[in-house]
Amino acid sequence: MITREWISREIWLIALSGLAIAIVIGASTAMAPLMMPIVLCVIFFPLLFMLPVEKFLILVALFIFIDRSFLSVGGSYIRIYQVLFLVMSLKFVLEMVFLQRKIYKTPLFLIMNLWVVSFFLSYSYVINYVDFWTVVIGQLFLNMLFFLVVQITFDKGENFFHQVLKFSILSGAIVAFVGLLQWIGFFLGIEIGVSHYEEIGIPRPASFAHEPDWYGLFSAYSALWFLVMYLLKDTSLFSMKFIRLAMAICFLGVILSMARASILSLALAGIFLFSITKSLKLLKMTIVAFIIFLVMLCGLFIVDSEIGMSIYERLNPATSIETDSGAADSRVAAIQMMLDHIPLHPIVGNGSGGMATLSQMQEMRDKYIYGGELNAGKGNANIFLTLMFDTGIIGTTLFLLLIFQIVFMIKKTFSRLSYVSLGFASTSLLLIIDFNFNNGFRMGFVWVHLALIVAYYMIRKSKLEFDEA
Repeated sequence: MITREWISREIWLIALSGLAIAIVIGASTAMAPLMMPIVLCVIFFPLLFMLPVEKFLILVALFIFIDRSFLSVGGSYIRIYQVLFLVMSLKFVLEMVFLQRKIYKTPLFLIMNLWVVSFFLSYSYVINYVDFWTVVIGQLFLNMLFFLVVQITFDKGENFFHQVLKFSILSGAIVAFVGLLQWIGFFLGIEIGVSHYEEIGIPRPASFAHEPDWYGLFSAYSALWFLVMYLLKDTSLFSMKFIRLAMAICFLGVILSMARASILSLALAGIFLFSITKSLKLLKMTIVAFIIFLVMLCGLFIVDSEIGMSIYERLNPATSIETDSGAADSRVAAIQMMLDHIPLHPIVGNGSGGMATLSQMQEMRDKYIYGGELNAGKGNANIFLTLMFDTGIIGTTLFLLLIFQIVFMIKKTFSRLSYVSLGFASTSLLLIIDFNFNNGFRMGFVWVHLALIVAYYMIRKSKLEFDEA
């Protein structure tokens, strides 16, 4: 059971550390890049020796959905959780050397690294070596994030696992809440981050995500966790009052994002939950949510008929592509581009990061989208086609082995009465469906999600072996 005293200490820790992080980012952006490591060391050096490594992991979980950053190095954003992770890694190494911290065998870690090795099989076909190495280094970073989350969480046990999970869910709820404030501010004449109104006629909040589609996914992820806790009446992490409020905010976040992939993925995950729980409460909630959506849509028609019509056209499959200012049709074009290039090197792939370069070539734009925009983000529109394009049959097979192992672990620990089991199953389904439209499997929260599944499996397996002994 999670004690109030423990949570209280963590809140103070997070508040003070958050202030330190804000100072780091603010100071770094006003200084030369060479000064950034010095500033980071000055700020984090005391924390490094004052805090145990698990406290850093709590902070990583809390900031995992904060996808925006004021800090950029070499054209890449440095997110808060990444800075925290680097410090956590150093702290982990120090504890391993001086305190002889035990290293546990980590399932999937070997497959993950073999998968990265498979990237190099297509090295002679790489289209852009800068993008290739960016992907490789980024994936190795995510592999290490996965490894350390598993190591620390398993070492600290089940209570700590629930804490990491709690703050990661809370991170998504915070993002959803900020997006709601942005949307309300738009109608009050205060524009604080709403986008797409000029392009498609709909104000779409992005909150701390880079774009509204990811805001919708982040909101949907936390919404499912709160929904599971609500259905099971599980208050081990949050009070029921907070669960209801946060769930409503997260569901609103999904709707306000107008992210069609997230809405569809959330709906299918909800159907999955209903098939498992047979909960009439879930059915009633769905009906109420649909009625609320219709009321909101009618209200928008009254307040601003153009916005209401734009929403209708965006959600209507018959008009969605034509009224999307390039987002949907560029994805279709990107999928066709990948389908055309995969047969060139089907076994080893065309090299990781290649779609980013191809998407910027004018001849490719002329061929696939009549000269329109086809950027790298929209280019990677489907996780499995991207894997086939990048790494071919070999890399895709290794990645599928990883996915099958995750499914196996969820199944081995599954219980209809456990919010953890239902939460992992439904959110994993959400992600795999969404990534067939918006490929975001290299986002940090995805690898924390996978790490928590593995850590939970290891904890339950260890507990079972102990009971049998």
